Amino acid sequence: MSSKPRRYTGGRPSQAEALRRDERLVEIAAGMFMERGFDATTIDAVAEAASVGKATLYARYKDKGALFAAVFRRQIDRWLAPLGQAAATPVSGSVEDVLLAMSRAMMASALAPEAVAINRILIAQALRFPELAQMAHQEGWQRSIAALAAVLQHFVDDGQISVTNCDLAADLFLSLVVGRQTRLAMLGIDTDPAQVDHRIRAAVRLFLDGVRAC
Repeated sequence: MSSKPRRYTGGRPSQAEALRRDERLVEIAAGMFMERGFDATTIDAVAEAASVGKATLYARYKDKGALFAAVFRRQIDRWLAPLGQAAATPVSGSVEDVLLAMSRAMMASALAPEAVAINRILIAQALRFPELAQMAHQEGWQRSIAALAAVLQHFVDDGQISVTNCDLAADLFLSLVVGRQTRLAMLGIDTDPAQVDHRIRAAVRLFLDGVRAC
């Protein structure tokens, strides 16, 4: 029979232990936000579910908004993973193959149930917590643009595409690929995976039609 993890009772944890504890807190908080929504999730409930003292949790997160920010930041990191990996890898293969692979990975991350639920909460709480909206823009969208712009610059240098402003091109590409589909997901409208992939391929071709080197 399973039992709750032992509550930490004293002594300063090591850096590795503190990191694991924080990851677990964020994981538990994410699940509760998804299940209960923002308003019905409390710091006390998260502390109880994680078997940590409230003082420990409040020492790390000053309020529920800060805890949700940590949950959302984790989601941003997952979204950025395929972009960051591609930006750090030397050009290999065709620009179309790379953009297709990146787009599919980004879409899979964006349409994951946790991502959709967390983004719904963000939209609902944006006016109440404007710092969350700012974080979503700066750490999410702007970092995505910077990472994708670095990938596009690789292909400019390789002579496969001709782009004078890679930041602008990256912004337009992301909007083209993920904009409509994530909006449908936020509205709870399901889409056939084959149709999603068809739109991704069409978006990549349309983008490349405008930037291929002559």
